[in-house]
Amino acid sequence: MSHEVISEADAVARFPELAELVVIREAGWGFHLMTDNDDVIGIAASYSREQYTDAVFVFDRRHVLGIRLVADEYGGGVVWFRDGVDLVEVVRELVGLPAPGEPGAPSLVIRASSLWTP
Repeated sequence: MSHEVISEADAVARFPELAELVVIREAGWGFHLMTDNDDVIGIAASYSREQYTDAVFVFDRRHVLGIRLVADEYGGGVVWFRDGVDLVEVVRELVGLPAPGEPGAPSLVIRASSLWTP
């Protein structure tokens, strides 16, 4: 399947919320296309530090997930999660979180429900 390629400036002009992804990319986040049978179904962005990894999954303009995972050596697990409809809000909340151990940092591990099976 062929996809039209547009410039970053054109993409941000059409969808201003994408400027938030430009900001995190410039801060060193890595980006990956999520595909299903060669169809693009979303974009994943992540940034890892020694203690934790932050990630954003963008499925469309109104479906965005943000998550913080703490490394096993520091307690392990998901400590922050947002399933939102506003890309800017989810990204800003995530990047605004204090690092683990700092005042205000999320620390309670969110356990998977008993219905979820990896």
